[in-house]
Amino acid sequence: MADGWHEPTSLLPLRWGGYRSRYVAALILVLAGALLVQATSVYTDYLLPIGLAAHITGWLILPARGLRRLAAALPSALMVGALLFGSIACVLLIGPLALWFYLRQRPAASYLTTLLPLISGLVLAQLYPQYGDGGIVVAVSLIVIAGSAWLARSIAKRRQIPSNSDARLR
Repeated sequence: MADGWHEPTSLLPLRWGGYRSRYVAALILVLAGALLVQATSVYTDYLLPIGLAAHITGWLILPARGLRRLAAALPSALMVGALLFGSIACVLLIGPLALWFYLRQRPAASYLTTLLPLISGLVLAQLYPQYGDGGIVVAVSLIVIAGSAWLARSIAKRRQIPSNSDARLR
């Protein structure tokens, strides 16, 4: 990159696949799996195991340190599954977001951005308490979480101290 900053996980040696393809596939699987879980109902109960499997698979293929991926997959799936309890559970989405930061090796200051989904979740639970409003709650929560993730990335870029090898490249 022109500014010398790299995603910390992009520098990890991978045993299979490329960084970009694994990252994109993981992101799609994590999000699609969560959405399938959210779409589960009495009439579409088959979506639950498909969504959970996709969600967990996404975490497991995300380019990151192996044990971190294992530590994130199941707790995230449980928190996403809790969304079936209704809009009040959307505050639990700070969990998968924090796990995302953990896997992406974000600095501690970036975890402050988890307050945004927490606040939005509390507000959404008050505005849309009915289960039928889940689509609105999920859409707004997804936007807030994506914004929080980008904000955390910006914080990581600003807080990174150049290493000796970075200094030699300049």
